[in-house]
Amino acid sequence: MATSTGSISTSAGPLDVATLVNQLIAVESKSKLTPLKNKESGFNTLISAYGNLKSALTTYQNALKGLTSASFSSQKTALSNAGTGTNLTTDPFSADINTDESTKVLAQKLKSAAFPTGKVFNAGDSIAIKVGTNQPTFVTLKADATLAGVRDAINASKAGVTASILTDGSGDHLVLESNTGGTANTIKITANNSLASLAYNPSGTPASTVTQIQAPRDATKAASGKYSIGVSQLAQAAKVSSAGIAPGTTFESGVLAIKTGNGSTAIIKPKTNTLTGIRDAINASEAGVNASIVNDGKNDHLVITAKDSGAANNLRITGTGNFSVFSFDPSGTVTSAGVPSTQTYGAGNLTLQVGGKAFTINPTDLDNNGSIGLNDVMKSINNANAGVTASITTDSNGDHLVLTPAGTDPVALTGTDSYAGLIGSSMGQLSKAQDAKLTIDGVSVTSPTNKVTNVISGVTLNLSKITTAADNFTLSVTNDTSGLSTAANTFVSAYNTLVKAVSAMTKQTPSTTKGEANNSAPLGAESAVKNIMSQLRSAMLGAMGDGGAMTLSQVGISFQKDGTLALDATKLTNAGNKNFEGISQLFSSENGVVTKLQKLMDNVVGDSGVLSTKTKGLQASLKVVTDQQTAVNSRLLTMKDNYTNQFNRLNVTLATMQSRQSYLTQQLAKLSK
Repeated sequence: MATSTGSISTSAGPLDVATLVNQLIAVESKSKLTPLKNKESGFNTLISAYGNLKSALTTYQNALKGLTSASFSSQKTALSNAGTGTNLTTDPFSADINTDESTKVLAQKLKSAAFPTGKVFNAGDSIAIKVGTNQPTFVTLKADATLAGVRDAINASKAGVTASILTDGSGDHLVLESNTGGTANTIKITANNSLASLAYNPSGTPASTVTQIQAPRDATKAASGKYSIGVSQLAQAAKVSSAGIAPGTTFESGVLAIKTGNGSTAIIKPKTNTLTGIRDAINASEAGVNASIVNDGKNDHLVITAKDSGAANNLRITGTGNFSVFSFDPSGTVTSAGVPSTQTYGAGNLTLQVGGKAFTINPTDLDNNGSIGLNDVMKSINNANAGVTASITTDSNGDHLVLTPAGTDPVALTGTDSYAGLIGSSMGQLSKAQDAKLTIDGVSVTSPTNKVTNVISGVTLNLSKITTAADNFTLSVTNDTSGLSTAANTFVSAYNTLVKAVSAMTKQTPSTTKGEANNSAPLGAESAVKNIMSQLRSAMLGAMGDGGAMTLSQVGISFQKDGTLALDATKLTNAGNKNFEGISQLFSSENGVVTKLQKLMDNVVGDSGVLSTKTKGLQASLKVVTDQQTAVNSRLLTMKDNYTNQFNRLNVTLATMQSRQSYLTQQLAKLSK
């Protein structure tokens, strides 16, 4: 059948076919199409209104997410110095309350051994899950089930855990996570028959193939109190500098190796044999150091700094050949090769380079034993007052001349003739690898960095200066009631903003004309909206927090006649002073009001939530209406064609009759003559 276009042309005649047809179609359209268009408009209005509602609820949800446990249990620190004298140190450190992921409560998580995909567990077999001190929940398989079926049965039982499946190269694992965090909420599992391998006892007896992949942890809170703190040493990273090297110097032979702390030794392989090439090769390596070049106006110095501070991260640099000028021992000393204890020296001399100064050493028989030995060399160097102290050590390789610099300058020793074997060099030690040292209430503490974490539970100390004997610093850690007030105001404000937005979307204005219906906002008659707001209100009523110890009204938050919340700041402050921890539990514990509201909002605005379901229903209804409109329009076009054809035929008939009437009139007129 051909599709009607409603565009058949009209024939000439006494009738205005187009006008007649349009009037008839207009009547049909008004009775059939207009109601559908009104429905379409109504559905579109509701869909748009629910979109606005979702936006308002999402804004509220985001505000709730910003209210973490730290928001309602914030603490603050203050530093004071009760010392006396004129040498008092200005604040030698700052203190931060830890609020990162490491302080949050964690739930226990268990993982089973691997099962082959498709593994079947038998109907009638059972598993019992006990969380903390709760009574165990028994789960019995009603039919044979795969691991996915076991997972679904556990989740349906509401046993206080969430079950999921993790698949890796070894197979499928059942993962159970406690729904409640903290060390008091560990999981115990007993199971029988085909489910027996899922048994788990926190005590470890009997042995189980189920393993703990996340240990439970209680939230870490800073330990309130006053702490006497002194800082005797700051942590620093090892930093060394070479002697001056003339620009353009090349390094043709040898090897350079760098070792930081207990790390592996990195062999440096420069792409070019210049000092720049050495620097770039060091920085490209995994030696745990940063290298730079500093020019003193005449010569270049290679400066090497360990990336990590602390005594354990000392530097050991070994250079051979041309690279020997970059050698450095963690002790900061220069040690010669071993020589026999009977070694004597004759012709030649020594050159000792300390920083930019060179000293010529001509050893003599200072021991008056008829020859020049290593002991005479040592004394001659010390008598030169060159800024180093010479000593002798002995090991299985013989006697060694050891030079210990008094300062930070690089040291190099070279010899001629009989002294040619007494050579060695060391980069200058600009800073020594060392730990921070401090005392807290008289207890000695060391730290590899100046950021000292959790020595005081929940507090990070940022060290910057050393204290003096005249100092008497006290760190006070107290509950921050002002932070609590800020969080409570945010809680109240976010809810009130939502209430006002929803009120505007559901407002009904009484008509001023008798007999006319009230003017209603788009969502005024929507029961789903009323249910959502009712659930939110209900979630804020009654005792809450772990143990259900407090209510919102006890901390100064109450509902007003218009449905909004009001905050009594004085009552909140008094409650915080009396039971700060209780207020934190009221808002942010597992059973706290913020947690309850967050879960409720997830159910409302989530992808499968109430609003999504409602919107999908409206969109489905809208499609039905638009499909009906399409069908009606098609029928109206067909009707228009039919009417046009009918009136065209009538027009032809009338035109014929008019023609015959004219003919008869003419004939009758002739007869009368």
